[in-house]
Amino acid sequence: MERTATYRDFYEYEAGTYAITPEAEVAWTHRRTLVQQLLPRAPGVVLDVGSGDGALAADLHATTGARVVGVELSLRRLERVADRTPVPLVGGSAYELPFRDRSFPLVVCTDLLEHLDDPARAMAELVRVSARHVLVSVPYCIRIEKTLCPHCGRDYFLYGHQHSFGEEGLRRLANGSGAEVVRTEHVIPMFECRRYKWCPPLKWLLWEHFRNSGTLGALIERD
Repeated sequence: MERTATYRDFYEYEAGTYAITPEAEVAWTHRRTLVQQLLPRAPGVVLDVGSGDGALAADLHATTGARVVGVELSLRRLERVADRTPVPLVGGSAYELPFRDRSFPLVVCTDLLEHLDDPARAMAELVRVSARHVLVSVPYCIRIEKTLCPHCGRDYFLYGHQHSFGEEGLRRLANGSGAEVVRTEHVIPMFECRRYKWCPPLKWLLWEHFRNSGTLGALIERD
């Protein structure tokens, strides 16, 4: 609980600086594309962990017709979207999800694991409350950087990114929680543009520069 309280202070501050919505965040569109590519058929009841402002949870409800529940640590975000989202959002931490074992056929967690100091613990919770599938996304093979705060004199992780994951990293997380990755997708925003679909030579000329960028998603299955 002490760790959760520490994180909440940060995320309450963050909630006041930007919104996690299609209008405010460019990366949201690519995250949605990745989730849609990995969604299992007839997902059933869905839990969205780290819902932010509820945009992805609402989109999942609209596109699949499934009942969706969101979990968000920031109380400020929960209050802000309480009357603006068609799905229920509850307060909670990815480390201590307030649900029983195997409560949801599908658990979704996008762009959260890389920010946590203990992603293995969070993955174990995602798998615990899942009845079958977990769908996660993370930035692909990012460079972990630290910088110095000019005010407090301490160093901190740039953008809050503490971990870099490739496919093998996600497989290790899944296996450590008693589950396995059954499918992965890699979305590179640069190549989602129409001009690269119609101009393959240009795409391949740029491939080496951009191939270790974008977002990696995995569909994970538990026993």
